[in-house]
Amino acid sequence: MKISKVVRKVLLEMDEPRDDSFSVEPNVKMIPREKQIQNMFGKYEDQIPNDILRYMRKNPQLMMDRMAKIYGENFIDYAEKAYSKNMKSWKEEY
Repeated sequence: MKISKVVRKVLLEMDEPRDDSFSVEPNVKMIPREKQIQNMFGKYEDQIPNDILRYMRKNPQLMMDRMAKIYGENFIDYAEKAYSKNMKSWKEEY
């Protein structure tokens, strides 16, 4: 195959539209915890790929560590307020 044909083929592949609904595990059903995580994103919940939700569900400590790095000292304040605010509903739910 000539080099010009190879280059043309590569360039044509780059112009093809990409499917934004790609998923590493497309046939895995969402579990309730993943739906709860999805709901955290409000009006953007439908834009969060299932793979991301699954990753967040499987790695909660990593998510908390990263949030702590982002928010620094304020992270504890936010976490305590969230815990106090939601503790009553958690007790009723479980």
